[in-house]
Amino acid sequence: MASRTEADGSRDSGESVGPGPNAFLRIIPLGGCGEIGLNATLLVLGSRGLLIDCGMLLGTPTELGIERVVPGFEPIFEDGLRLDGVVLTHGHQDHVGALPALLAERDVPVFGTPLTMALARARFEPRDGGRGGGGGAGGGVAPEARRQARLRFFDVAYNQPTRIGPFTVEWIRVTHSVPESAALLVQCSAGRVLHSGDFRIDPTPIDGRTTDLARLREVGDLGVDLLLSDSTNAEREGRGRSESDVRTEIERLVLETEGRVVVSCIASHLHRMQSILDAAQRAGRRVCLLGRGMRELYELGIERHHLRVDSSLLIDETRAPMLRRGELLVLATGAQGERQGALTRVAMANDAGFRCRAGDRLILSTRVIPGNERAVRKLVNEFVRQGVDVVSDKMAMVHCSGHACAEEERDLLMLVRPRYFVPVHGERTMLARHAEIARSSGVASENIFVVEDGDSLVLTRGTLVLGPRVLVSRRPIDAAGRVLDWGDVNARSRVGRAGLVACSLVFDAQTGLLALPPALTFRGVAPSPRVVADTVRRLREAFESPVAGPAAAQAMGVAALASAASASASASVSASVSASVSAVREAVAERTLKSALKRELKPMPELVIHVLELGVGLGA
Repeated sequence: MASRTEADGSRDSGESVGPGPNAFLRIIPLGGCGEIGLNATLLVLGSRGLLIDCGMLLGTPTELGIERVVPGFEPIFEDGLRLDGVVLTHGHQDHVGALPALLAERDVPVFGTPLTMALARARFEPRDGGRGGGGGAGGGVAPEARRQARLRFFDVAYNQPTRIGPFTVEWIRVTHSVPESAALLVQCSAGRVLHSGDFRIDPTPIDGRTTDLARLREVGDLGVDLLLSDSTNAEREGRGRSESDVRTEIERLVLETEGRVVVSCIASHLHRMQSILDAAQRAGRRVCLLGRGMRELYELGIERHHLRVDSSLLIDETRAPMLRRGELLVLATGAQGERQGALTRVAMANDAGFRCRAGDRLILSTRVIPGNERAVRKLVNEFVRQGVDVVSDKMAMVHCSGHACAEEERDLLMLVRPRYFVPVHGERTMLARHAEIARSSGVASENIFVVEDGDSLVLTRGTLVLGPRVLVSRRPIDAAGRVLDWGDVNARSRVGRAGLVACSLVFDAQTGLLALPPALTFRGVAPSPRVVADTVRRLREAFESPVAGPAAAQAMGVAALASAASASASASVSASVSASVSAVREAVAERTLKSALKRELKPMPELVIHVLELGVGLGA
């Protein structure tokens, strides 16, 4: 029997760990069920927990100031729950990108294949330069990771069971768009669970390392209580094209191009990078890697033996512009239109040596991530304006998905033959379609559960039932690593739609009257001078009577506080009165502003009101 490793690195003694045979297993999706991204599934056995993946969702241009979104992790932070480990299926950021946020609050061991762990570790390693793009080695250190003092990362091998608390986990090789991806077999006293991870069944992958169908069949023969499976391409009938087909097409396009060739792909797609490097070598072109992420992943691919290339093929970006146009291929990050991406640098001719012209060709060897369409379109238009021939996956076979299509999903179901099935990793329509595929593959309708984030399932003695919903939230994080409040994010959105009006009111502490005229600042809106003057007039009239001190507090229904403030020197009581007065002033100002502005400013701008109180003797 293969040796097994404990979470702390010690050898498994073979003794039973954790709850007894009557324990039940709770399965709680924290993310990835109902959306693409945020992949994280919590398994809870008694008081012990195991997290499968810990992914993030990149912010979109409509979410101002949000760089990424991570799960809230509320179920993990429950009193009495011990999280024994995080197990990773592969190294894409939608599966590992939230690790800094989690590990900043919990000291938890993390397990995965060596390349996966290298990609995860990159989120914690400071680098020079900007964010980088195109799926680099983590995009540089996540600011929240700087709070993490100690990391416990463990490399695992395929088909070597590892004991993590009361769970035994085995990594099974699958093909995906990043090497060393895995399905996870999790065994515990409550049953046997298989998580497919992101997978596809490609008979001719570039590296020859196919999905381990033989081991998956063996697991099916053992009996799988529950299969959780990737639903990304459930709506695509048939089978996906092979990475070998993409390799052939890229080679053809490179060979037939007379000018310079620029190719952009996700940097972590080392199989694609190998195909591009091979095409350049066959065409007699040198290769210049543009973008920090591309260079980092190249080095990592060489180190992990996923890339085989003569180092003389590469040329650095200072010497590359000296080559004839037909002698150079530029491999760049930034295919999603990132403003700081290397491809944008080329498109905007920020570096004169890489300026494109008629006769050159751009190959976009990736799909456009939903939400990035406008940015990519703008980038493509800039290249076309320069006379460049742009080839995307809409025109030629220059990209194929790393996710299984419907028939491949059916193949996995037939191999594993699970008693229960839960589709994961997808929007609701994808999950529903995958459920139909499972039904037509022999899984009983009553044994298929379509769940969303926050739903829970309970597995015990080979039976799966729906459990109570649990609280799951989303935590928006900005570029500085600060966790934002959704109220603030919504306020930013309102400011973007309707503008902002700031009102400053300064009061005399002794008289309770305005010490200075109301000051108004407008951003994103331009009311007429008449409306501005009328608004100032209304504000002055609203505060013609004193709104200060114990007498005013009595009028506001806080007589008890006012009396206490008069009779006592207590700072806390005085502060309470002051806060009450300030709140009333803000409410009066808000009501006055809305009344004065509502006819001319639609929708109503975001209102920001500042109330200050100055020392004595400052008559209005």
